Amino acid sequence: MLEGIRVLDLTQYLSGPTCTLLLAGLGADVIKVEPGPRGDASRLLPVVSGDTSSYFVQQNRGKRSVCIDLDRPDGQELVAELAGRCDVLVENFGHGVLERRGLDHATLRARFPRLVYCSISAFGRTGPLRERPGFDLIAQAYAGAIAITGEPGHIPIASGVPMGDCGAGTLAFGAIGHALFHRDRTGEGQFIDISMVEAIFHMHPFAVQGPSVSDGKLRLRPSGRHFGAVPPAGTYQGPQGHLVLQVLDAQWPRLCEAVAATGHHDLAGDARFATAKDRADHRHALVDLLEGWMQTFTTDADLLAHLDRFRLPAAPVVDPADAHLEPFYRERRAVVEVDDPTMGTVRVPGFPIHSSAVDERSVEPAAPRLGEHNRAVLRDLLGYDDARVDALHAAGTLRGDG
Repeated sequence: MLEGIRVLDLTQYLSGPTCTLLLAGLGADVIKVEPGPRGDASRLLPVVSGDTSSYFVQQNRGKRSVCIDLDRPDGQELVAELAGRCDVLVENFGHGVLERRGLDHATLRARFPRLVYCSISAFGRTGPLRERPGFDLIAQAYAGAIAITGEPGHIPIASGVPMGDCGAGTLAFGAIGHALFHRDRTGEGQFIDISMVEAIFHMHPFAVQGPSVSDGKLRLRPSGRHFGAVPPAGTYQGPQGHLVLQVLDAQWPRLCEAVAATGHHDLAGDARFATAKDRADHRHALVDLLEGWMQTFTTDADLLAHLDRFRLPAAPVVDPADAHLEPFYRERRAVVEVDDPTMGTVRVPGFPIHSSAVDERSVEPAAPRLGEHNRAVLRDLLGYDDARVDALHAAGTLRGDG
């Protein structure tokens, strides 16, 4: 889908690499510029082997690596020249890092007006907090996600999924596609400014508008393992493990039928649960009743099969470490294996976009070694010969073994 599109990837860790991994998955040629001498800092995250890590392998497979010392003026100019040969540049450096090196949007836009320049940061490149550093936990906190997560009356907790990093990377991925479409129509590149905080904040379906229209009376609070406003919805103890059930008004009659079919309780005739408000008012009794009913089944599989017969939305709580054992993940290639020359076989999440324009990959590409493609990229994009590349290596501008 993106064959012929070239991306200069000046990102590290997770938010930026999430974006460029998706671009690579759609066929873009992603050239990852790693800052010398050590490269992307995620190469040092667990689990490490040699000059790479399983974390790096997951987020950077299918990309090409060029390792450049960004503190050297000739290294900075080299990156600028590469930007001029690319359609897109993605970066997630801290405030001022690229400005001091002449690699910010304003500087490169003056030289390359067709360049689509995408910046990802915790608080965005404008506003009063633009200089504040931040990672995923900071974004979750400031975006209001942590405030409404956890058990009632206890310390709020963060999500186990890096919503800020991955959410921002996915937003950037979508924006870049539309920026390229805009460029096809107008010939103009543009600057895209993605904030991790806003990537989470825009996910709130009720927490902002609810208080707005109720004079602050309807505020979301941590509700623990159950959604207090729309029971029965939440996490339940099954006969063996945990599962999640979410039943709204439309599904309530079917849940009543499913429970009645086993002779356990007449939910439909119980006045405590007649309306959605009644179910909310008596949610603890309803949860206890349902959890007791679930224990009458022999296995979780039996319970889920029974719920499925009545088309009730339910799922087991899957440990991601065991996802490869689930037929869904195998058949959708949602879990795949990468054969890395250093790490060996690494199991990673698969490419999440399924499209008639994108062939399903039978083999996952490996992640690059540090600076593996120095020579090939500089030759192909800038016309450098071996002698010139060797001189850059000797000067310390280029690092790695490419």
